[in-house]
Amino acid sequence: MYSAKTVLTTTAAALLALTLASPATAVPDAPAAAPRPCDAAPTCYVDVAVAQVWVSPEQVRPVDARATTNPADVRGWLAGMSLDERRDVAGETQALHGIRVTVDRSEWHGGLRWDHVWVHGQPTPRDQAGRGAYPGWIPDRQLTSEHRRPPAGTHEERVDRPTARGFATARAALDGRGAGQVGEYSYNTSFPVEAGPLPGVVTAHSPSGGRVFFRAGDLARVPSVRSGADVVAAARAFLGLPYLWSGTSGFGYDCSGLTSQVYSALGVTIPRDAEPQFDAGGGQVPAGSAAGVRITGTEDLRLGDIVAFRPATGTGTGTEVTHVGIYSGTRNGEPMMINSPRTGDPVREEPIGSTGRVYVGATRFLTR
Repeated sequence: MYSAKTVLTTTAAALLALTLASPATAVPDAPAAAPRPCDAAPTCYVDVAVAQVWVSPEQVRPVDARATTNPADVRGWLAGMSLDERRDVAGETQALHGIRVTVDRSEWHGGLRWDHVWVHGQPTPRDQAGRGAYPGWIPDRQLTSEHRRPPAGTHEERVDRPTARGFATARAALDGRGAGQVGEYSYNTSFPVEAGPLPGVVTAHSPSGGRVFFRAGDLARVPSVRSGADVVAAARAFLGLPYLWSGTSGFGYDCSGLTSQVYSALGVTIPRDAEPQFDAGGGQVPAGSAAGVRITGTEDLRLGDIVAFRPATGTGTGTEVTHVGIYSGTRNGEPMMINSPRTGDPVREEPIGSTGRVYVGATRFLTR
């Protein structure tokens, strides 16, 4: 991520107000509960499967309406956009279900209350307060101030597939019946869980106190030991997934969204964006991020290293980083990487030298 998007016209903004005010027709993505609204409380939590974090309320378009509701219809939103509309998403990042946010101000726009938030767990140099959080706007109705303590005997697990379906009952989860589905949750969404009540099922607890049932194989604990090979294996699960600017979920990633979320799911927090990921290997580490080691030549790369690129245009030799990927080994003698290249292209594994960009170095966050 490294650019902003265009602002709505007055006509489009008026249409947006009408669109957002109409009822949503989406598959629910949260348990049937009635948590307290955020209502500009200083600390809140994401109350939808995936919250799009916007540059500003003014830049949200009519086509984005399904991404602003509660429940949010992420798949419907993506399916309803043309390629040009996907390219022009005015997103900063995304926040997964249950993620903590800090609210510092609110405003009304298009008939909705919007909260300016800092999304925790996504370090950026833009955060001068040292929260390890990323800024942007989320509709207040997608947040909740409620955060109940999970029952005794639970432990943390994260969705271990690109997405996983949660169900209203244990039997529905075991059978995989769509009628009992309450939501589709992204990779790396974290829940307090306990086994049962049926074999092969786990009970997950949401911040609002609701319960969601998953098949046991869909969630896993964060590994206590991880390696670069684990990073590569996790990234390969997303091959073929279409690119989404600002995406940090299993519904679509941008380049640094893929790298940061794969590391996060393995228990390592790194910067949200491409250039800070590279800079973290050179001693510029934003608050909340792991420090890395700078790697220069491709011959020194190890599995899982984050490889960084600058644009090929121009004659300069600067190191302005606009793209990152994950080094995945060699094929026929060529160094390879897994990356989410650009709008219109899916996540793919390809030679480092075939991207049309200039390799400038890499960051190593894992020593194994």
